[in-house]
Amino acid sequence: MPGERAGGTIARMQPNARSLVVAPVFVALLGLGLAFGSQDTDVERLPVAGAVSVLVAEGGGNIGVSDGADGLLIVDDQFERLAPKIEATLDTKTKGAPRLLVNTHHHGDHTDGNKHFGKLATVVAHANVRARMGKDGAPAEALPVVTFADGLSLHFNGEEIRLIHCPGAHTDGDTVVWFTGSKVVHLGDLYFQVGYPFVDVSSGGNVRGIIAGVKQVLALVPADTRFVPGHGEVTGKDGLVEYLEMLETITARIQEHLAQGDDVSTMLSVGVTEDFDERWGHFDFVTPQRFVESVVASLK
Repeated sequence: MPGERAGGTIARMQPNARSLVVAPVFVALLGLGLAFGSQDTDVERLPVAGAVSVLVAEGGGNIGVSDGADGLLIVDDQFERLAPKIEATLDTKTKGAPRLLVNTHHHGDHTDGNKHFGKLATVVAHANVRARMGKDGAPAEALPVVTFADGLSLHFNGEEIRLIHCPGAHTDGDTVVWFTGSKVVHLGDLYFQVGYPFVDVSSGGNVRGIIAGVKQVLALVPADTRFVPGHGEVTGKDGLVEYLEMLETITARIQEHLAQGDDVSTMLSVGVTEDFDERWGHFDFVTPQRFVESVVASLK
């Protein structure tokens, strides 16, 4: 298809949620790629399955890696300031620079590193990612050069890597990356494993789209697939199903309250998320109140 390119049980993953705390201006900072992390942050590489591993560093999004005969492909790239440590962890002195870079969405904690890696790799993303990064003032070398509307297949390191657009989900440009042979899916921030998800309504996000995207992925992939979230630990199917059940249950409750004319304060006072807060409500980036507010904004 147009733009197609040919190239020939994690026990511990992400720092705890407390390390990702941000101020109330988190939306603007996230878009600028300035919200998290420092140059002192360590980058760790952990195996997932098949040819796929993941790079984990405090603050930014998980970086997926395909490493094989065709070279390196990475999914997202965190912050430009971490590029030297990312390269050292990838061993680019021996293996060369990544040939392909896939962005799961436009937020800076997943794309700020494009300023460096975009000079070395072919950057691939949904068309809305390029549009939003351009609007946010990203330099030309950071912008995706291969874009698509619905989906795209890359043939790299001996397997088909399917890029699937999930419209109106975390943002309007979300892509899940399915390594079909390795049985690994990188979901970007469609899957926020550390707590309640950030629904970026201002960037076309909608909780209904997150639910639909997760359901689509679960219906497509084998039962023994490993799932890499944008933030948090790699899980199996059970982890993603637990996340979906939380989203569906809380969204249904909020819909009922909206039909009765209730506001967010009322929903919180009756505990619309209370039975889920022990698992999902301790991540200060998206408090229960912020999550409820974003769901309400999605449904109105």
